[in-house]
Amino acid sequence: MVVRFNLLGPLEVRVHGRPAHIRGGRQRTLLVLLLLGEGTSVSKEQLIDEIWGDDPPGQAGNALQAVVTRLRRSLDTWCGAGFARERLVSEPSGYSLRLDGPVIDFREFESLYDEARRLMAGDPARSGAVLEEALGLWRGPALHGVGGGVLCRSAAIRLDEKRLLALEDKVELEHRGGRYADTVAELHRLTMLYPLHERFSEQLMVALYRSGRPAEALDAYHRLRTVLHGELGLEPTPAVQSRMRAIRRHDMAA
Repeated sequence: MVVRFNLLGPLEVRVHGRPAHIRGGRQRTLLVLLLLGEGTSVSKEQLIDEIWGDDPPGQAGNALQAVVTRLRRSLDTWCGAGFARERLVSEPSGYSLRLDGPVIDFREFESLYDEARRLMAGDPARSGAVLEEALGLWRGPALHGVGGGVLCRSAAIRLDEKRLLALEDKVELEHRGGRYADTVAELHRLTMLYPLHERFSEQLMVALYRSGRPAEALDAYHRLRTVLHGELGLEPTPAVQSRMRAIRRHDMAA
């Protein structure tokens, strides 16, 4: 039985490559929380807080047990009888989901990203290929459409931030190879999606300058400065300001 759980986008469960439909927001939130636990126990209190927030039902423990029972039935329906009995484990303080092998996409992404980072200095071509593979696992914002509370939100933020780091590294590798012009369109897209993310703006400045477009590079800096000042009351970091001054001087080291 080949079962895969995907969280890098909307929650997705696939059995032998085919989608399994886990219906009901509470079941889906419970499944996500157990997957994020990665085989460790998630307490009943945490699960209740994440599933119901500030409005828990009376006899919340019984209500949680009912959601667990429905999830077990759903998993057995799609993944085979006995799948949940062996893996969705009741413990004194909570529940855990014990899976075999790399069957969760965010774990695969993190493993690939770590490998790409190790390869960056010695084998940039291989590093870039591994980054492409890692980024190809994403189907949208992490945990998109999943409810939940602090645990789900913090996990989504952490995963999305790591994706942005992987995108930064991908651009950096292309720049090391002199492919500045090839990154301009993607960096324009990224700076529109993440206008407060200074590294993308800095990389766009470099790509434009190195492509013979210094005026546009300075425009990219001023757009960033306007957004930062308007949204946060901040100036760009000293490193970005230094990059801007180098471009003004037509310093080819910029």
